[in-house]
Amino acid sequence: MQAVDDDELGALIRREGSRHAPSAALADRIRADLRGQEAPAPVGARSFPARWLQALALFGAGAATAWGLALALLVAPGADPTGDALTDSHVRSLMGAHLADVASSDHHTVKPWFAGKLDFSPPVVDLASDGLPLTGGRLDYVDGHPVAALVYRSGPHVINLFVWPAADARARPPQSLVKRGYNLVHWTEAGMQAWAVSDLNAAELQAFAALARERMAQGAASATR
Repeated sequence: MQAVDDDELGALIRREGSRHAPSAALADRIRADLRGQEAPAPVGARSFPARWLQALALFGAGAATAWGLALALLVAPGADPTGDALTDSHVRSLMGAHLADVASSDHHTVKPWFAGKLDFSPPVVDLASDGLPLTGGRLDYVDGHPVAALVYRSGPHVINLFVWPAADARARPPQSLVKRGYNLVHWTEAGMQAWAVSDLNAAELQAFAALARERMAQGAASATR
């Protein structure tokens, strides 16, 4: 290997250094970094306007809100598992011969039939004088617990009234909803949660619910005397 004297080595270093010297823009950025300041943008570079960033942020927030509302609207109709389960039970009771385990229009016969079969005594109200006769009752199983299903009629229409103890014993007024073409009304009274399900029109089912709730309250009041 040929030896290189000091003068030749210096010239080589200067020549190679100039060949790989940093650009002016890079040098400016290095100086700015060393001063702790933001480097100036290279000449000819286009910065993204702040107003565009703000518009994009607003658009993203609006899109997220709209998407959330859309999901809520899609989920809301099927977001009541109790209503769905009771509608299924109502439909099953109409499909076979199991509408009632005890067939009777006498509430004094239907109510004691549940004794020993449930750990609560369901309120069995008599609405025959209002054109809504009791026709029987049966045991059902909804949301992981047994319930009493009381069967009433309004002309040709069957009304299933499901009753079980309420987790929150506070009285709550009737609320209506629709599941797969069936009307439902539910309320809480006398420590019991009640759901009426029928193909009866909404107004007539609400009238049934109001009567049943009133009689449930009267029965609870007379029991405490």
